[in-house]
Amino acid sequence: MNGYGMKCIALMLAAAPFALAQLPQATAPDCAADGTVVNSITGEPVQRARLNLSSATAQYATASDNSGRWSIPALTCGRVALTVTRPGFLQYVPPAALNLVSGVPAHDVKVELIPQSVIYGKVVDDQGDPIMSVIVSVLLSHVVEGKASFLQTAGGNSTNDLGEYRFPGLPRGKYIVCAHPARQGVHIRSAPQTLTGDLCYPGPVEGGSSSALDVPAGREVNVDFVLNQVPAVHVRGVFSVLPEGRGIGIRLIRSGAAGGLGESLPAVVRDGKFDVLTPPGSYILVADYFEAGKRLSARVPIEVGTSDLNDIAVHLDNAFTVDGTVRIESPSGRTSQSQPFAISLRPSEPSNGAGQLNWGLRGTSFAFKDLLPGSYSLRLRPNPPFYIASATLAGQDIGAGEFSLSQGAGPIAIVLRDDGGSIEGDSVDADGQPAPGGIMALRNGNIVVAQSGTGHFKLLNLAPGDYTVYAWTDISQVEYANPEWMRRYSGVQVTVTAGQNSQVKVTQQTVPE
Repeated sequence: MNGYGMKCIALMLAAAPFALAQLPQATAPDCAADGTVVNSITGEPVQRARLNLSSATAQYATASDNSGRWSIPALTCGRVALTVTRPGFLQYVPPAALNLVSGVPAHDVKVELIPQSVIYGKVVDDQGDPIMSVIVSVLLSHVVEGKASFLQTAGGNSTNDLGEYRFPGLPRGKYIVCAHPARQGVHIRSAPQTLTGDLCYPGPVEGGSSSALDVPAGREVNVDFVLNQVPAVHVRGVFSVLPEGRGIGIRLIRSGAAGGLGESLPAVVRDGKFDVLTPPGSYILVADYFEAGKRLSARVPIEVGTSDLNDIAVHLDNAFTVDGTVRIESPSGRTSQSQPFAISLRPSEPSNGAGQLNWGLRGTSFAFKDLLPGSYSLRLRPNPPFYIASATLAGQDIGAGEFSLSQGAGPIAIVLRDDGGSIEGDSVDADGQPAPGGIMALRNGNIVVAQSGTGHFKLLNLAPGDYTVYAWTDISQVEYANPEWMRRYSGVQVTVTAGQNSQVKVTQQTVPE
């Protein structure tokens, strides 16, 4: 289609709203909505923003005009979901659907689009020449299970023939950018003396958000890399328990690196021996071998300096199974659950995997298969009206914190009860007005429940005991597993009694950006 045709379509879209897919409607479309789309940073109108509204029976679309205004005069009444998009901005989805009432148009619905952030740059060698096919990854600081961590939000982009890369569409946040040369062409027999090193900026990844780059909304940030030559170090060793003549793939993962950043090594082990090249650094050697439904695995920490490492002994451990039971203590006389509930093991070393969960037929037993030795934490979410009364491993309390698992460990014993209490209350701002956001209840420093709310909340099926309740502007950024971070904030102390409802009012706190 030529440029003139595209321009005509754009003008038609801006001039007249239309129904994309009208389904048979139970009521007449006699509701209406209108508003404006503006830049959240500058407040200026955003033209040609596309607005999509979806009800249970129809979908509508329109676009903002040159002054940022939009309107749809004929909408199906009821709850309507709104989505707004515009190139150069992040997608906008309001926290709640519009509730359209006949005869009461939704006037002046204001949409604030957040401009995209962009990270771009160039990768060159120590002579200033561009390097092609360097893999560039962008890591964004997230809070995962109460701990700050860097996750790969965009990556896998390779530099072009000019050594350039560009990542559009990023939200504001704290970032680390890493450049990692592809090394699939390195062969041991013709091994070079040096390799092109990798680099993270600002880094290091394990330094946390304090070592990250703050990227504001709507900003384009330039990050260039100069990758130097570093020693090419041999890492040699031998595997035990590997059938003769069989091969096994191995990886070296940077210690502390998030998002699986690491070396994708081309070497294949033969006759139990391996010889790979890598730059200096701290790594974990990862190997997995499957045969006849059995899993053999190894996780070996390796410190690589400037000298070759020889005769590294790597033992392949058999994956194992940990069994568990569920018992119900019910004052009300319940003898079973309605269905199996959410339960998982979270490894402290992500490359270990969480194993495979299998439930017994009656939901009173379970088993985690294909586990590797290491530290784990247990995550439980029983079905209402039950709560976790206790969780033990061979008599040891594992309801909170990490614990070790190895061959022969178990069983896990879980006890459920249904005589829990509840906490009901209101979240208010500094002026005492209702404050929508997130509510979190902690017990002994461990999260018990978290939910979003509109100001009023009720937390159900809580085990009797003492809790601290917090209200947050953004619950997803709360580092509740970090005692030092939590000490900066105060919560409300609440005691929960079996079968009773406790009342509380909590002042909302702002999570720093």
